[in-house]
Amino acid sequence: MRIRNLFILLIGVVSMNLNAQSQPLSKDEAIIRSNIQSFSAMADQGAFEYLGRLFAPQVTVDYTSLFGGEAAPVNREDLMKQWAAFLPGFDATYHDLRNLKVNVDGDSATAFVDITASHWLGDEGFWAVSGNYEFTLQKSGDNWVIISVTLNSQSESGSRDILGAAPAKAEQNLSKQQAELVKL
Repeated sequence: MRIRNLFILLIGVVSMNLNAQSQPLSKDEAIIRSNIQSFSAMADQGAFEYLGRLFAPQVTVDYTSLFGGEAAPVNREDLMKQWAAFLPGFDATYHDLRNLKVNVDGDSATAFVDITASHWLGDEGFWAVSGNYEFTLQKSGDNWVIISVTLNSQSESGSRDILGAAPAKAEQNLSKQQAELVKL
């Protein structure tokens, strides 16, 4: 009987610890998490009009770990035009985000997430990059907007050769995607 009571007490303590560690998200953290998850899904779906809403009017984009060069500020409209002229050119893309961590400090926040961005083109064309993204966000009214995004590339697979071919099909593929939109 004594072992049974000790076992029940132990289960209770473990249960209380698990519940204490799984605090509900704050509203701000939920919005940030939703925006970061939407970042990849909207890019993969070609929803650039909506994707642009996740960014501040001016955003710093840093892909130097992958392509060299320098981090640069860009207007969100120009960034969406750049991505719209590139990403829809692939037959498929999948930006897989994992291990999202968010830190909120007043009206500023950071988010860190592991990523594997996979791109397919034609029967044989494949390229993927893995690493992590670092986001800096700022509160804007009831929303949180991305003011900077940095890709820290760690590995690649496949061939970068498909990157040059994708823009040729981007406009046509984006038009097809937009023709399938549901009109409200």
